[in-house]
Amino acid sequence: MILDETNRKNLIFLILQFLSEEGYEKSLHLLEQDSGIFFNFSYFSNVILDGNWKEAEDYLSAFTTPDVNTFSRNMFLDLFKWKASEASDRSGSSESVNIFYKDLRRIPVLKDDSFNDLVEVIAVDDMRVPDQTYCVDKASVRAKLCVDLLELADNNPSLLGKRVFPKLYKSALMSLISLICPNCSGAKGGLKEDLICLILQFLHEAKYKNTLHKLEQEAKVFFNLNYLGEVMKLGKLDKAEEYLAAFTISDNNKYSKAMFLEIQKLKCLESTKWEVTAPPGSPDNMSPKRKLHASVGMLAKKNPVLRDKLEFPSMEKSRLSTLIKQTMDWWTPRTCNTPNSLENVPVVPYLCRTPSSLKNKFNKTGPRKKADNFRGKEINDPSECNALVLPDYCSEERIVRLTYSPSGDYILALAEDTTHKLWTWSSGQNEFCKHTPRMLKENVFPQPRLHEPQSGKTMKNEVATSVQNSTSCFAIKGSYLFSTSGGKIAVFDVKSFEKLAAFGSHTPTATHFIFIPGDLLAVGLDDGSIFIHCLSSRKVIEKLEGHDQRITCLAFSRCFNVLISSGANGELCVWNSKSWVKVKRNKSSDKICTRHNHESSSVVTHIQFDPYEIELLVVHEGWIGVYEARTLDLLMQWVPDASNGLITSATYSSDGENIYVGFRSGSIKILDSKPLVTICRINLTAFTQPGPSNMRLEVYPTVVAAHPSHPSQISAGLSNGKVIVLQPLWSGGWGEDAPPEDDGDYSDSSDNNN
Repeated sequence: MILDETNRKNLIFLILQFLSEEGYEKSLHLLEQDSGIFFNFSYFSNVILDGNWKEAEDYLSAFTTPDVNTFSRNMFLDLFKWKASEASDRSGSSESVNIFYKDLRRIPVLKDDSFNDLVEVIAVDDMRVPDQTYCVDKASVRAKLCVDLLELADNNPSLLGKRVFPKLYKSALMSLISLICPNCSGAKGGLKEDLICLILQFLHEAKYKNTLHKLEQEAKVFFNLNYLGEVMKLGKLDKAEEYLAAFTISDNNKYSKAMFLEIQKLKCLESTKWEVTAPPGSPDNMSPKRKLHASVGMLAKKNPVLRDKLEFPSMEKSRLSTLIKQTMDWWTPRTCNTPNSLENVPVVPYLCRTPSSLKNKFNKTGPRKKADNFRGKEINDPSECNALVLPDYCSEERIVRLTYSPSGDYILALAEDTTHKLWTWSSGQNEFCKHTPRMLKENVFPQPRLHEPQSGKTMKNEVATSVQNSTSCFAIKGSYLFSTSGGKIAVFDVKSFEKLAAFGSHTPTATHFIFIPGDLLAVGLDDGSIFIHCLSSRKVIEKLEGHDQRITCLAFSRCFNVLISSGANGELCVWNSKSWVKVKRNKSSDKICTRHNHESSSVVTHIQFDPYEIELLVVHEGWIGVYEARTLDLLMQWVPDASNGLITSATYSSDGENIYVGFRSGSIKILDSKPLVTICRINLTAFTQPGPSNMRLEVYPTVVAAHPSHPSQISAGLSNGKVIVLQPLWSGGWGEDAPPEDDGDYSDSSDNNN
């Protein structure tokens, strides 16, 4: 399906946003150049500030040339002039003039130009550096050049309409794909890998070869053996080595080591400047070069690091374009005033693979229940993972709420005695979570400290009138903490711990609240109603009524612009945030299988959107379910083994690939979010013991929180008042075993026998 020009540009903008959010910087800027739809002046200016003149010229050349108009001519002229000027600083004025004359020949004299304008800029005196002030102030000179170029770019007809990036929701492309293919889990890495494969196919069909192969290297989901062979045959062996190095290093295993060695042999043969033929009487007529090419391919197929990345998934032609066209055709006719806009979304059964490969994955009549038949990795000893008990000199009351700050630079806990505890670490230590391919033995975590302001103040909530029915909750907005423990909602400054305000009433009591874009605070109450507060006006703008029992949790989706609420009786409601009309209602406990025959199994304790805000995690004490947000249809259900006891807490990892589940039995299970199977179990009793004054003999996770940007790190608030931070030893994640040791033994004969 061929997209029209508008939708083609829209798709490229969505891909650019995806590349930016995933950190694929080189692919991002190559696609900007290859597509020519967005001139990223921020990147362009950074390149200039770094003094990368060739890179700056190449980037500008992708959008315009010196002969197009006066503005383009002057932009190139300024680049050439300052490049030559800095060359004089390095090698003298005569060399700089030679460089400038060479570049100047590429700039035409336009009809409206005066020749004198060109002559005066090449005077030798202008190229000289009279003193050392230029060297000292090089940064400010480059910054001034960026200002001049910005003015030229803003007035340049060639860049008209290419300077502004459209406003998009976060993770817009992933959200759209999730929307139309809600049941996709992907064969290997899930939805994200499938989307990258779709993008790679799109880049190949659009002939964006530079971006295509750079994204293969940055995303590492597909090792293009054909491309590697092509660059080797062309003699571009440095490029071949660079491509291979993006996926593996020589120290990974014997196959990787041998592949780099074969490329080095090819470099040696290339340096002879002639083709070495096979010796007479040889059993085959393959030249040494061809043998080395074949050897590299054979080693790649045996290499455990590469062999799972060699096969590109089969898919229909222009698959991503087709999906986007379907979505746009559905989305365009709708307006913001349509209250039921979640209905009739086009749904596709698969993304990258043929329909037969997904056969029997989902039952047509509903989800196939996932029983917890645990076969994964088990952690019973502190040596089997990285664990850190946060320092604490406060009470030993159990932790009832726990969260990371949005940036991950502190952890905040609320104890049962209404006291808040906050641990911080310096911003310079924010690299501690990044994995290396090896074991992370020491210095994995920063040195956190329990934050205690000099004023000696503590953040302590008002005690509820009825302790038995009290519910604690909090939410962070900037440097302010909104919190309650069954009384009024208090507002604290998290830096000074100063209490700034308190609002609300004792009856009905606030049981859960969240912030909504647009300066709004949604507050769920114990009588089943929901108040929508406008923070700037300090007024209640809406009161939502639709639950018979207390509100247990709230969640908001930017993708759908809906608020979802859960009640104590298991009921879920969807509210349109434009009109605050209830558009959907569902009893989450209807027709659900559970091993626990207790009344509390139907209580929804937590709801949370996945990172793409398409699916909804619903947590009960006896099971968890994943629902489609637009219909509230149950997609998957997971029921733990009865020996685990009740579920105390569950949350998505920051990338949505895992779900962390805490149990009353004292363990945490890590699930693969699709298709809800246990990949690891951590028994916390091996890490912590009750304090001497603590009468609770059992230590178990009361609440689990996930790091906002490092998917493998979690923190757990415990029943003994402690908070523990956990992270796997290996870069592969929680379910991975230690990488095998490389024995260093490699034999050419063993490979040639196959």
